[in-house]
Amino acid sequence: MAEDSEQLNRLYLPDAHHLNTMIWGMAGSGKSVFIDHTLKQFLKQNKDKHLRVVIVAPKNEDYEWGNISHSLEQLSLSISMNRVSVLYPSMANIEGIVDDAINMVFEYQAKNKKSSFIFILDDSQVFLSSRKDGSDSHKRLALTGRSRKIKGIYVAHNITFNRSLEGQIDLLVGFSSVNPIYYRASIERFGYDPEPFAADLMEKPYSFVWFDTRNKEPVLQEPLAL
Repeated sequence: MAEDSEQLNRLYLPDAHHLNTMIWGMAGSGKSVFIDHTLKQFLKQNKDKHLRVVIVAPKNEDYEWGNISHSLEQLSLSISMNRVSVLYPSMANIEGIVDDAINMVFEYQAKNKKSSFIFILDDSQVFLSSRKDGSDSHKRLALTGRSRKIKGIYVAHNITFNRSLEGQIDLLVGFSSVNPIYYRASIERFGYDPEPFAADLMEKPYSFVWFDTRNKEPVLQEPLAL
């Protein structure tokens, strides 16, 4: 399902219409493999030379196929030259670095009106907490990114990660999780109950549930044909 053009666009296209995407599941459940495969497929079909992808990867791994930056200065140069830029941030002041990366994207888009962005926050639980409010930069991405054709892709271990940002997500892609403590919050915040799919997801590695909050119909998907 997620390999056809319509679904790939629904996942990634910054079309100024759809909200942001949430990809969640425990470590090793298939999130990185899913992004690697589907994003490459999306970029093959999308020929927009003004489209840019920025991936923030706190683990400093999994995205070697992009142009890798280790500082904001390198990232700025990479965005101007490359379609896919990966930031491997230092864990020291990681929240501030991610904030600055978000603001950098907005500044680039303001100067290059034809540009659009896919901004992927891998392991977002590292710098976003459900216990405190999101920073002004994260609110900027979640609340105003759509109007600027900047689409946020949040990747995390748990389906609920920050209440102030979750209201701006309208697509959930869920992999297996061993932590049912978040199921009730998922129902309350998204209208999605992960429990009926938990056993199937555990039994079939890399399978996932596609849930669009606009139609409220979760669909269990087979693993991608890699």
